[in-house]
Amino acid sequence: MGKTAWIVILLAGVVAAEETKTVAVGEAGKQIVAWIKRAERSGFSGVVLAGREGRVVAAVGAGYAHGKVRNTPATLFEIASLTKQFTAAAALRLVDEGKLKLDAPMADYLPGIPEDCKAITTRHLLQHSSGIPGRNSRGGGTDLAAVLPSFLRGGPQHEPGTRFEYWNQGYALASEVIARASGQAYTEYCRTALFKRAKLRTTLFTGDPAPPGVVVAVGKSARGPSRSALAHPYGSYGFQYRGMGGIVTSAWDLWRWDRALRGQLLGGASRKQLFEPGPGSYALGWFVHTRNGRRVQSHGGSVRGFVCEMRRYPNDDACLIVLCNRDDAPLRPIVDGFEQLLFGEALTMRLPSKADPAVGRRLSGRYRHAAGHRLRVWMAGGQLRVVLHWKQGMVSRMTIGPDESGELAAFQGGKAYVLDLGREQDGKVQSLSIDGQRYERIE
Repeated sequence: MGKTAWIVILLAGVVAAEETKTVAVGEAGKQIVAWIKRAERSGFSGVVLAGREGRVVAAVGAGYAHGKVRNTPATLFEIASLTKQFTAAAALRLVDEGKLKLDAPMADYLPGIPEDCKAITTRHLLQHSSGIPGRNSRGGGTDLAAVLPSFLRGGPQHEPGTRFEYWNQGYALASEVIARASGQAYTEYCRTALFKRAKLRTTLFTGDPAPPGVVVAVGKSARGPSRSALAHPYGSYGFQYRGMGGIVTSAWDLWRWDRALRGQLLGGASRKQLFEPGPGSYALGWFVHTRNGRRVQSHGGSVRGFVCEMRRYPNDDACLIVLCNRDDAPLRPIVDGFEQLLFGEALTMRLPSKADPAVGRRLSGRYRHAAGHRLRVWMAGGQLRVVLHWKQGMVSRMTIGPDESGELAAFQGGKAYVLDLGREQDGKVQSLSIDGQRYERIE
């Protein structure tokens, strides 16, 4: 990293100090701050920033970045698949510069594309409509020729552009299209064409050094050891992760990014294309749909130690950013609750409080339903986690904890279900019922 870049980061550290403070504007802001404190008691650790009509109404942290250091709205988090929107925007910047055609074959930019894949375009890569199955995910490093055989194995399974199938490695190939069309490394083009133009202050990539004076979150994981947001989750920033994940940023920088997307970062035609949905309601790095009569542009991200979600509401000039450094937090109902409060709606989401460890010891174990469904209960991060394997092959995840009245309940998707405990033996619950369905302990 050059001297100029370090000067920018040093200045950013000074500016970020002002952004560590909690913001709560009006009744919506106060309620959002109260909700994140409620979410913290349910195991949430992270940051929320909410804006409407062009101004931030709430920016607040919960839990700890690491050790005894609290999260603030300036803390850096890895955003995993939320990176995809940046990759798509980089491609559209190149379209604006006349260096890339989204509907030209990717073979025009990448050497070694096999004949059966030459109908795949960059747009298909960015819309997850290439026809390549999502299971084609093996391979990494920086040698394009080495990964193409595994990434493109078997060719498209249906005509490109006709069906949606989420395929991370399509974004790895798109990152290389960007590199070759721009004449710069993918990361450098993002820094110059996106981060700098959008006036992002502390946005980086995994593997970059930590900016002086800026707190970097450590992600706690149910899937493996904890890791810094700046540590590579997959060993290096090669094709196993490049383009599809790896950006490290703050809630405030994502707010600036939202503002830039509404501004002049992209030309009008490119901005329209960014949010024009294709198959599966997926545009270019964004899901686009209508919920409760409201247009929503959204994307989430999940990687070891970190989960996040960003939602934009273009007709309301509103934005919601939620970053979390626990990958086992019940993110979706938490975000849905923030959305209700942002728009002045009644809060219907319900979250459990942390479970009593003694209750955890009584309930932890494996259970079976008479119909063959299997249930596992265990303690993690102060929460009683539940995974239900249905006989038909589906999987449901829940959390057990006290509801507002102090009674134990099972929570899923912001809804609370009645939990009844049966007989006990040797300090262990031998049977339990969730929403009327009875499960017997098997171990």
